[in-house]
Amino acid sequence: MNLDGLRPWAGLVGGTPPDVVVAGIAYDGSAVYRKGAALAPQRIRELSAVMPPVTEEGHLLTGLHVQDIGDLDPGPDIESGWMTPMQRLAAVPAESFLTVLGGDHCTAISTLSAQMRRHPGLFVLWVDAHPDLCDFSRGGRWTCGCALRRALEASGIEPSRIVIAGGRDYDPEELDFIAKNGVLLVSAVEIARDLPAAAGKIAERLARHKVHVSFDIDALDPAYAPGTEIPSAGGLSSRQALELLRGATERSRLVGFDVVEVSPPFDHGDITTLAALKLIFEVWGMVKSAREAGAYEMRGKR
Repeated sequence: MNLDGLRPWAGLVGGTPPDVVVAGIAYDGSAVYRKGAALAPQRIRELSAVMPPVTEEGHLLTGLHVQDIGDLDPGPDIESGWMTPMQRLAAVPAESFLTVLGGDHCTAISTLSAQMRRHPGLFVLWVDAHPDLCDFSRGGRWTCGCALRRALEASGIEPSRIVIAGGRDYDPEELDFIAKNGVLLVSAVEIARDLPAAAGKIAERLARHKVHVSFDIDALDPAYAPGTEIPSAGGLSSRQALELLRGATERSRLVGFDVVEVSPPFDHGDITTLAALKLIFEVWGMVKSAREAGAYEMRGKR
C-alpha cells in the first residue's frame, strides 16, 4: 500500500497534554492456534496513515491530541511479565483516553489491570467470540482461553462488572462461571436478531459507569476479519460492530479501548487491520463528541 506523504494516526499526533495515548503490546506467546498477533501493532500503526481525521458521520477529529508511546514489552512470558507494561499504562494520566494495540488477548491482563488503577470501579465490555474465562485451557492457565479469567484475578475487577458481547464459542466451564458470577453475556445470535435491543440491554448494565472496551477482532465474522488466531463463523459484520459499540456505550463514559488478535500473516489485503483501525477511529470520534457535548471534559483542567 502506498503511504507516501501520509502521517501516522491521520496526522493527529502531537500537542499536549494528550487527549489519546496509544501503546502497543506486541506479544502473542499465549496464542495456541495461530501466532502472528505480535506483528499487529506495527502494521496498525503503518496503516493508520490512510485513515482520514473524520468520522463516518462527518465529525472532525482535528484538534485531538494523540501521543503514541510505542510498544511495551512483557518479555517472553505474559505470566511473569504482565506487570511491566501494566505499570507504564497505569502512569498514563487518567484524563487521557487509553488505546492499546495487541497482541493476543492475554495482553488485556496488563491493560485492564492498569485501567483499574487509573479508573477504580471500572466496567468492561469484552467483545469477543470467546469468553476467555477458562481456568485451564489448551495446556496452560495463561493461554488465550484464560485471558479474561486471569485479567479479573490480576486487576481485581468484579466479574459482575463484565459484559461479554458477540460470544458464540464456549467451553462448558465458561458458561458455568458466567452463570455463577453475574457476568452479562449477549451472544452474537442475540445481536443479529435484534441489535438495538441487544445494545440497549448492554447499555443498561453499563449506564453511568466508566467503561473500557476490549475488542477481540474475532468478534467479527471471518468474512470481515480473516486475519486472526481463531476465526469463528457466525460473527458480527463491521457495521453491526460499530452500531453495537455506539448503542452499548451511549449512557456510559468510555475511558479506554484495546483491539487484539489482529494477525497480519493471516490477513488478506489488510482488511482485518483496516477493520481494527475503523473501530479505533470511530471510538475516538464517540469519545470526542461526548466530551464536546459536555458529558465529561476532554482534557481536564488546563
